Amino acid sequence: MQKVKLYLVIIICFLSFNVVARTKPDSDYGNIILGENLSYTAHWGILNIGSASTSIDKKLYKIGPTMCSRIEVRGQTNGIAKLFNVQDKWISYIDTSTIQTYKSIREIREGSYELNEIAEFDHINKKATVKVFDKNSKAFQLKKIYDTPENIRDIIAGFMFLRTINLAAYVVGDKITINGFYEDEGYKVDIVYAGKEILTIDNYIVSCHKLRPIIPKNNVFEGRNPVVVWLSDDNSQKVVKLQAKMLVGNIIIKLK
Repeated sequence: MQKVKLYLVIIICFLSFNVVARTKPDSDYGNIILGENLSYTAHWGILNIGSASTSIDKKLYKIGPTMCSRIEVRGQTNGIAKLFNVQDKWISYIDTSTIQTYKSIREIREGSYELNEIAEFDHINKKATVKVFDKNSKAFQLKKIYDTPENIRDIIAGFMFLRTINLAAYVVGDKITINGFYEDEGYKVDIVYAGKEILTIDNYIVSCHKLRPIIPKNNVFEGRNPVVVWLSDDNSQKVVKLQAKMLVGNIIIKLK
């Protein structure tokens, strides 16, 4: 169930990829551009059901001795989907040299459910300290200290790290093994490189890298290889489109 929930987060925030091992060595941390802002729309059939955005702050922040980029992701439901009332915000402070997470914040508003959470990562001792806001005391209280694998990244840092990988060096069938920390536990997923494809997005022709996360059988997605992600075939490798075949119909997320 935890993994199914993770994939639902992919659909809302398209932040599925948290890479700690890869078969090709080349990467370019210059792909993380200060001041970058990206906006997306989500459609279910002909209905616009949501929107999302990612923004990288124009300045750097110091977390302890480490200089970090501040990246914010917002996701919300629109139109008829407002019945579900999703208003989520994720913030991650990421080491500019290693793309590792040093601090992450989640502000979740989903129907009547609310969560304010802060996670701080100790990479030397491989620990993650998670605190949750308590309405009674009006302060953040320690939830738990978790053991983490080496080179841990939260979902946002994993997404940004994927963009630094030289996908042009991959061939069809190459596999990226991903591993990270989400909520109360680690997760591990494989992504298969499916080659290049030309897309038309809002009358623009875009050359893309095509990726297929391997999704285990569940009662949320339909068919084999139900999720496909396209990243732009350029230096930025932005997420251009995500498509998910759900049991209740297809969801498509596109870059504005």
